[in-house]
Amino acid sequence: MSTSEPRRFDPGSRALVYRELDHPADLWLEVRGVDLPNLVENALFALYDSMVALERVEERREVTLHASGASAAEALRTLLAEALFLFATEGFVGVAAQVHRLDSSTEPGSGDVRFQARVRGERLDTTRHETRAEVKAVTYHLLDVTREASGAFKAFVLLDV
Repeated sequence: MSTSEPRRFDPGSRALVYRELDHPADLWLEVRGVDLPNLVENALFALYDSMVALERVEERREVTLHASGASAAEALRTLLAEALFLFATEGFVGVAAQVHRLDSSTEPGSGDVRFQARVRGERLDTTRHETRAEVKAVTYHLLDVTREASGAFKAFVLLDV
């Protein structure tokens, strides 16, 4: 595992990292990454950015999240759900992340996939932070992670709002 620092989310790069797709009731996101860890970092960015304007969030605290699943999609959903739980229970808003893959599987749908994420941020302060959507859950509906011909990864995640 690399010991480099978590990468700060850049709201200015939002269009390069994820986009919101049309959905009648919820937030349906398409997220991209050059590899699976980068995809998960970008999905964390999309989740937090959907809930809070990140421009004024500071890196005051670091948390470590763990997730596993029978596929990359399931592990991604579990990690996002863990991040959402931390937001709901402690008000933790992430603004930087570094994700490591802890398994040796090479394809997004094969075998047990495990991630560890170091996430930096701070507690939500409504006097400094602008809130956005109230996300209730990260669903299994429409959940997918695929590898594109270029080798990059793409995920579809539906957030219940």
